[in-house]
Amino acid sequence: MTDPGDQNPQQPQWQRPPAQPDPQQGWQGNGPQQSGSGQQQTGQYGQQSPYGQSPTQPSGQYGQQSGQYGEQSSGQQNQQTGQYDQQTGQYSQQTGQYGQTAQYGQQPTEQFGQQGTGQYGQQPTGQYGQQPTEQYGQAPYAQGAGGYGGGQQPPKKKLSKKGLTGIIAGGSALLLIIVGGIVGVSVGNALHAPEVTVKSYLDALKSGDAEQALKLSGTEVSAADVLLTDDAYKAASEKVSGYTIGKTTTSGNTATVEARLTQGGESVDQEFTLTKVGKDAVLFDKWKLEAPELSTVQVDVVAPEDAVATVGGVDLTDVEPIAEGSYQLRALPGTYDVALSESDWYTAEATTTTAVGFGQAAEPATLAVALTDAGTTAVEEAVNAYIDGCGAATELAPEGCPFEIRNDTGFTPSGVTWKFDTRPTFTIGDFAGGGWTVDSETVGRMSMTCTLTDPATGQTGPGYSINPVDFVVGGTIEGFTDEGATFVPSP
Repeated sequence: MTDPGDQNPQQPQWQRPPAQPDPQQGWQGNGPQQSGSGQQQTGQYGQQSPYGQSPTQPSGQYGQQSGQYGEQSSGQQNQQTGQYDQQTGQYSQQTGQYGQTAQYGQQPTEQFGQQGTGQYGQQPTGQYGQQPTEQYGQAPYAQGAGGYGGGQQPPKKKLSKKGLTGIIAGGSALLLIIVGGIVGVSVGNALHAPEVTVKSYLDALKSGDAEQALKLSGTEVSAADVLLTDDAYKAASEKVSGYTIGKTTTSGNTATVEARLTQGGESVDQEFTLTKVGKDAVLFDKWKLEAPELSTVQVDVVAPEDAVATVGGVDLTDVEPIAEGSYQLRALPGTYDVALSESDWYTAEATTTTAVGFGQAAEPATLAVALTDAGTTAVEEAVNAYIDGCGAATELAPEGCPFEIRNDTGFTPSGVTWKFDTRPTFTIGDFAGGGWTVDSETVGRMSMTCTLTDPATGQTGPGYSINPVDFVVGGTIEGFTDEGATFVPSP
């Protein structure tokens, strides 16, 4: 209930009325009495006790408005008025003097709290003594034998806005904590699901971060794993460019995650296995990705021993071959360039090898060398030098040459000279078995002349081959030096 004093902070304090009020004075004040709502009108209700009844109200002011002060009607006031107590200076309890509701204390301030001089707003000092403000603001509830006029029940104490706000805020906070806890657990489970680890692994592959991927999978790397490095993997093409996670199956401490990888425009289905390794933050399972079996690439190098093959830009000098000229390497999904070190004498056409997904063996990539123009020239020069060397021999059977003449005369030959009737032609084959083969294309023909001496008499005479000697040339170019090709003739 609103206190009239709260509505009009300028309302004067009321003082106790005089001990012997003059019944003729009515409602007096310090200021001049005005006609209208604040002026006393005699004869309105007859001779009234000076403090027992309210002053005469103008028509419609306090009594003429239906319901303005509770249960008054037609301006008639309840005639059961209380009398002024001579001993206490207070009004006796009245029943329904201004109605039986709280409306008297809630009338607009301009009617009760701020009436003209001499009305209620400015009673003279000493007129009503020091009655508490509640006497006029709360009189309707203080009247009557029951303490609350009209048989009304005491008003219930309303909860303040501050208290209500606190209860609502507390309830909301508790609800937020519960909802937040549920959401937190749900989010935590989602963040610790087996497929999350698989996604992290595949994301590392997408970004070319081989070392991070290998760390996440716990893959052990040796010195022979020259392709399992960031440099080699970043140089690869057609790596994992995307993926979709499929079904996740959990059985005990093992989980299997299905995934479909996109590699080189093709789809590759893959399964990843994870093992539960404990709890994270007490509530959430921790999953460790088991190292997937990596695919392998194989490179067969058909080239001289001094040739250096590279895969993914990494040379294989320090890699032990699984067989002569054959290398097998573990690799993450991707396509790797395979090439041979540069040489003036030979070359090999660059190729590629692709590790598809995981656990697969790629088709071998072969580096087969071929002679450059300079290499071909060097080989021809080396073979011809050999033929020429044999042609310059001074023996009937020059060592290492493809021709000879047997001496059945018993005479001692000297001054042996060989002459080419026809030089042989030859071909150079592919590199195989450690070198390039050289084979005769046409037969060469040689003639021999010499001097024969009879050991018994010392007599000498000319000697010659009765028939030309046919021969062929063959052998292998085993390699090259700064001087050129190295030709080793067939025995």
